[in-house]
Amino acid sequence: MAFFTYHNKKIYYSECGNGPPLLIIHGNSVSSRMHSPIVKKLSENFRVISPDLPGHGRSEKLESWPVDFWFESSRALYNLILQLELQKVIVSGYSGGALIALNLALEHPDAISCVIADSFEGEVSIEAYVENLENERRTARRNILNRFFWFLMHGKNWNNVITNDTAVTLEHHRKLRRFFHKDLSQLSIPVLFTGSAEDEYLPDLKNIYLGLKEKIPLCDVKMFRNCQHPSMLTAGMDYLAYISNYLELKSLVS
Repeated sequence: MAFFTYHNKKIYYSECGNGPPLLIIHGNSVSSRMHSPIVKKLSENFRVISPDLPGHGRSEKLESWPVDFWFESSRALYNLILQLELQKVIVSGYSGGALIALNLALEHPDAISCVIADSFEGEVSIEAYVENLENERRTARRNILNRFFWFLMHGKNWNNVITNDTAVTLEHHRKLRRFFHKDLSQLSIPVLFTGSAEDEYLPDLKNIYLGLKEKIPLCDVKMFRNCQHPSMLTAGMDYLAYISNYLELKSLVS
């Protein structure tokens, strides 16, 4: 098991494969175990790096999470990029991980060659989602399958992770709302937004993406059907095939 240290906390990551570096960032309330089924396939063409975000999974737990969690997590992962001496990293994130991926590209454009941002809510938090979050999480905790799932993601401290994730999402919405410190129009590298046309959490996702596409010079949008949130993990081989073709067209993989 590999770890790096950020702010005196150990943060877990795994590596496999060879080729251009591909950093995959998981979403809120889960860990890198969530996307482990697709890592083997991606490692055929890439050096895949999969961290557990601070306070998640096999990373050391945090007493409290910073309110600007998605920005602060991007700073942590930039330290991982520096430690591994990576250059021109392809960054792929889903849900909350997409927010972190975009923050990485905005703050450290020289280190990133491309961003694939999947199933995220845009530049600001969405009122309807936040309003329902506490009730949804309360209901989910009563379901034994959900509890077992979160145990697989985080181990015996899963309940604290879900509590902290819920709290920081609500606090961020009240105090900040914006996920980025810079405008997305400053992105000068290829950006691909992906998502499900039937996303159960983000029903207006396509319109959100099209609005963002107008301000980002090198932006493409791909919506998948017959899948859910996030499309990266529910669209199956269709997703991986599309991403492979996209990266080949951008000359980012041989």
